[in-house]
Amino acid sequence: MEKTFYTITKKDLFDLFSRLSKEYRIFVPYKKGEGLYFGEFNAEKEDEIELGAIRQAQPFKSFISVSRENVLEPAEKRSGPVIVAGVKSCDLQSMVLQDHVFLEGDFKDPFYAKKREDTIIISHDCTTAKETCFCMAMAGMPFPQKDFDMNLSPVDGHILVEIGSEKGRAMVGGYKTFFKSADSRDMKARDELRAKVSEEVSGFISKRGTPKTTELWGVVKKNYDNIPFWQDFSSTCVECGACNLGCPTCHCFLLYDSKGKDIPRRMKAWDSCLYNTFARVAGDHNPRKHLYERLRNRIDKKLDYFPHVMNYFACTGCGRCIEACPGDIDIREIMKGLMKGAWNKPPND
Repeated sequence: MEKTFYTITKKDLFDLFSRLSKEYRIFVPYKKGEGLYFGEFNAEKEDEIELGAIRQAQPFKSFISVSRENVLEPAEKRSGPVIVAGVKSCDLQSMVLQDHVFLEGDFKDPFYAKKREDTIIISHDCTTAKETCFCMAMAGMPFPQKDFDMNLSPVDGHILVEIGSEKGRAMVGGYKTFFKSADSRDMKARDELRAKVSEEVSGFISKRGTPKTTELWGVVKKNYDNIPFWQDFSSTCVECGACNLGCPTCHCFLLYDSKGKDIPRRMKAWDSCLYNTFARVAGDHNPRKHLYERLRNRIDKKLDYFPHVMNYFACTGCGRCIEACPGDIDIREIMKGLMKGAWNKPPND
């Protein structure tokens, strides 16, 4: 699709959201303390909206593959048109894996497919970086490059709009008066801010020595039987599942039956591979009964399984798991440890 650019003022953008809210449920990031959290658009709270900055606390996947839903209800009954604005690059990158799991293969998840179709993504460049950001180590950038319907970049008092799909083009076509032509100065201002934020992220990566994807091929397999390594990193894990639930690429779910008021329900809910019961099967057998085995499984899926299955590292460098972990487990340190092989290894390794 040929790239098309426009500009819009922040005031006009919010006026546009107000008009669109008659047809769509619109979600935007709100500032709460030091973090950003998605909430439904409210024109009276415009001062609290922050479309830029860094990624939000909730992963974007929560809008497409919801945390808990009744799969006995028809997908059409609970779906509706949604716009999610302020989505960052690390979340867009994660949808490659989510789509692979829920839309490809022998079975297509109808609930996921309907929500994916009904959702318009208005992404936004990161306008700053945080120490926990390492997207550039994981083959990403702090600004969206694809997989959005419309992307926003702040430039000199207004916003540069890039159209990324027919959905985005139709939105501009329906509200032409809000959009103006972009020029080379807008592009230059966008590129300068992108370069500044990229330099910030690169600096954090260099300072910590975080390995890049090109260096991580095969390191999990090499250290797979290095039990002291995995035991060391899992020693502070409290099995809360925060790393899984906040991760934009984690996709495992549990199906269970429960009673509703009038009819039975079959619920689909997010699951966590760090939970003790995650791998338990009939007869109470658990192939991963030890905590270190469950942590190893999580890292193996992200840094070895998916790279081999679909040439995709299932970590986007968003840093959510680092901030959420009460045990201070840092995936960047695990990556560094895998590179160094500093732990005692089996004699036959």
